[in-house]
Amino acid sequence: MENNMNQTFRVEKQNIYNVDHTQTQLAPLEEGAVRLKIELFAFTSNNVTYAVTGFKLKYWNFFPTEEPYGIIPVWGYGEVVASNHSVIQVGERYYGYFPMSTFLDVQPTKINAYGFTDNQVHRRDLAPIYNHYMNVSADPAYNDQIANYLPIIKPLFATSFLIYHFLKKQDFINADQILLTGASSKTSLALAFMLKQHQAVDGKNIIGLTSAGNVDFVQATNYYDTVFTYEHFAQIKSQQSVIVDISGNYNRLQQLSDYLNDQLQHIVLVGLTDWKSSGKFSNIPKTKFFFAPTHLQQFYEAFGVGKATQMLNKALVKFIKDMSRYIKLELVTDRDTLCKLYVHMVDGKVDPQKGYIVKI
Repeated sequence: MENNMNQTFRVEKQNIYNVDHTQTQLAPLEEGAVRLKIELFAFTSNNVTYAVTGFKLKYWNFFPTEEPYGIIPVWGYGEVVASNHSVIQVGERYYGYFPMSTFLDVQPTKINAYGFTDNQVHRRDLAPIYNHYMNVSADPAYNDQIANYLPIIKPLFATSFLIYHFLKKQDFINADQILLTGASSKTSLALAFMLKQHQAVDGKNIIGLTSAGNVDFVQATNYYDTVFTYEHFAQIKSQQSVIVDISGNYNRLQQLSDYLNDQLQHIVLVGLTDWKSSGKFSNIPKTKFFFAPTHLQQFYEAFGVGKATQMLNKALVKFIKDMSRYIKLELVTDRDTLCKLYVHMVDGKVDPQKGYIVKI
């Protein structure tokens, strides 16, 4: 493709099955702006959640395009290929939030050794965590061995890390066991990893719920004390419990809530992997949605940005090194394969043993 053309993968906001590839000519770079060529990005079920909640949580607002389409945000790496900024230099590489495109123009502000914040007008009122771009050369979590795992796992791990510390701060809401739905998902695995790492001190039983086809994989990680299929949820011991719901299946969650009844202390709503599931989750007692950017800001305030980042990165690297034994990377290099992968993700047909990196 010519260097002045920007290729973008878009979806119809009101019907996310409808996809569109567009190719547009790049506009001249504005004063003070920087152009990043997107090297690669991860695509996970988390990105489908961005699409499903695009209106409610303003994910469509990050990278606006012509109606009725939207651009799903993704995490990845970009290299500076043009700069009208006195500080940001051509050749620098950044990790951050990108459109599913070839290029992204940003207006850097709050620049330091670690990176910058995009100050484009349409992004100023959006969650700050998504507007920061980390200079790869200054990222303590980055090394060549785990580089391609970072865009897949880092955003999901951050959510799990924050959920663990939220529960810990609340003394696990007096629960004896923590139930994780979608136990094969990377978000659940990361939370189970955190719980297992601290189990000797916390003393909480870690229960995973998953589909029958994923039981062997989930058990092999040894992050859960017990793994049940969704059909056998009634075998779970009835004792004080917290549910962390990653799968987002209303009917299953309602069944679990009814089964545990008074023993259920709290439900943390996280994911919408099963986004077609019908039902209003707020009708299930003791549910509360977990919005990671808000909790990250609170975590920064509690520990300071430096210490909080160090804590997160230390745990992240440890998890990636462990999980790389179970999750194999697959590279997507053409639009047709990306379309097929996208539809599989939307349909919930996710192989938990694979991590997808897109480079087109």
